[in-house]
Amino acid sequence: MKLTTPFKNITEFEKELKEFANKHRMTLAEHSKKISNYFEMSCYHKVILYYESRGYKINIKNLQKGLFRYKCSPSGKLQNFSYFEAIKRVNENDIKLYLYHNATIQSAHDVRVFTTPDIVIAKTDAPCENFDYYETRKGLSYFANDDIISFCEVKNLIPFPELMINFIGTVNELKPKCLSSETPEKGSKDLAPSLMMSGSYSKSTKRIKHSLEKRYYINLLDNLFDSLTNSAFRKHHSNELATFSHKSAFSAEDIEAEYEERLAALSILNTSILQDETK
Repeated sequence: MKLTTPFKNITEFEKELKEFANKHRMTLAEHSKKISNYFEMSCYHKVILYYESRGYKINIKNLQKGLFRYKCSPSGKLQNFSYFEAIKRVNENDIKLYLYHNATIQSAHDVRVFTTPDIVIAKTDAPCENFDYYETRKGLSYFANDDIISFCEVKNLIPFPELMINFIGTVNELKPKCLSSETPEKGSKDLAPSLMMSGSYSKSTKRIKHSLEKRYYINLLDNLFDSLTNSAFRKHHSNELATFSHKSAFSAEDIEAEYEERLAALSILNTSILQDETK
């Protein structure tokens, strides 16, 4: 796969955004033009693609004056922004979930603690409000922890150790069962907590990825500027992403490939030694 830097031309993002809007027949409201916000939107679309590949029908919700309005920062009430509903028919029942951009979540450990992941997958589209959180009477719009299925953090950065390991702290705060040795939810196909990064792994950070994904029900995804990486969210490869019922298969494949590469290198070295000894 082609390695990329954590930079991309704005025109490429705008083209992708336009194609996504045309696909879902929606008109976009004015939004931030920052590269980091474009990258968040792009990753938001990838999560939607994941659920489409799982057979969900995607519906647009809460248009603002007929326009789809992305939530490009943690501030603002959720009811003032648009989101997506995903519906799947199973055994004559409708399974529904909701995909939000920059939604605040309550901690799994302390009801007074909140954080705002970049992408949130919720069980409901009825967020709570807290009027005691700020010093003013401004309300905090959030989801109770029990109403959350999963979340993603998006970073327009090259992967580095502190970023990857700090993500485990966010998982512990919001979905601690994903750090357990036991399967969080048997049979679940919902996307596990994911760290989505624009840059590519180095040799050292790939080792960290392998180690963390082997231990936990998480996805550590790099190189998301490359169009080939989008295939990870499509039907053919989406089974390889970690869910709440199985760990990532991508790390297992990478480890096997690295092992084979080392064996090949060792074989070449041994052959070279034998040739030197016979001279």
